[in-house]
Amino acid sequence: MLVTGAEAPLGCGLAVALARAGAAVGLLGHVDHDVIGAVGATGALMVVAPTDFSTRDDIGEAVAFAAGRLGPIDGLVHTAVDPVAFEPRPLVEVDDEHFDAVWEATMCSTLYCLQAVHGQMAGRGGAIVVTVPTLALTGLAGLAPYAAASEGQRVLAKSAARQWGPDGITVNCLAVAPSLVLADAGPGASLSPPALGTSGDVEADLGPVVVFLAGPGGRFVTGATLSVDGGTWMVP
Repeated sequence: MLVTGAEAPLGCGLAVALARAGAAVGLLGHVDHDVIGAVGATGALMVVAPTDFSTRDDIGEAVAFAAGRLGPIDGLVHTAVDPVAFEPRPLVEVDDEHFDAVWEATMCSTLYCLQAVHGQMAGRGGAIVVTVPTLALTGLAGLAPYAAASEGQRVLAKSAARQWGPDGITVNCLAVAPSLVLADAGPGASLSPPALGTSGDVEADLGPVVVFLAGPGGRFVTGATLSVDGGTWMVP
C-alpha cells in the first residue's frame, strides 16, 4: 500500500492505520524520522521512496522503487498537497503563477500518481483513495485555487473509477475536516461545527474507513466521496 504525503499528520496517521491492519506500506514523499519511526513501530514491512511529486517520471520511479521492495502495488492513498495551496489569498489577487502552483500542481501530481499505480494494478485489481478537505464540497473563502483543485481531484477520481472498473480497480475520495488538512483552517472553513463535536482522530476515526476501502470489504464501492468529518457535510 502506498501513501503519499506521510510527512503531514493526515498521511502519517493513515499510514500507521494501514500498517496496523497488516499492510506493507510504501511512503512516497519526504518523510522524517518521526514518521518512519511511527510506521516502523507497527512492525509492518515499510519502504520510503523519496519524491517531490513534480514530474510524471519522478513519481513513476518512486512507485517502481517501492514495488521493487514491497512487491506489486495493490493500493494507493494520495494525501500529498504542496503547502503553497494553504496560503490564503483574495480571489481578485490570484495571479497565473499562484493558480498554476496550486491548481495545476495539485491536479498533475494526482494524475501522475494514479497513472503510475495503474501500471501496477492493471490485470490484478487494487484500490485508490484520494483525500480531499470538505472545502472541496463547500468552497472556502481565501483558498479558491485549492478548493477548485480539490473538486478537480474528485472529478478525476470519478472518471478513473469508470475507466478502470473493468480492471477491478476502485477509485474513491475521502472528504475530511479541513482542520486535518490545513494547519490553520481558520473561520469559515466549515458550514457548521461537526455534529459529533470533533473533527476526529486520523488513525482512530479515518483509518478504519481507509482500511475498509482498501480491503475486500470495499471492493464494490467506487467513484464515491465518503465524508468522514464528524458530521459537518451532510448533503449527499
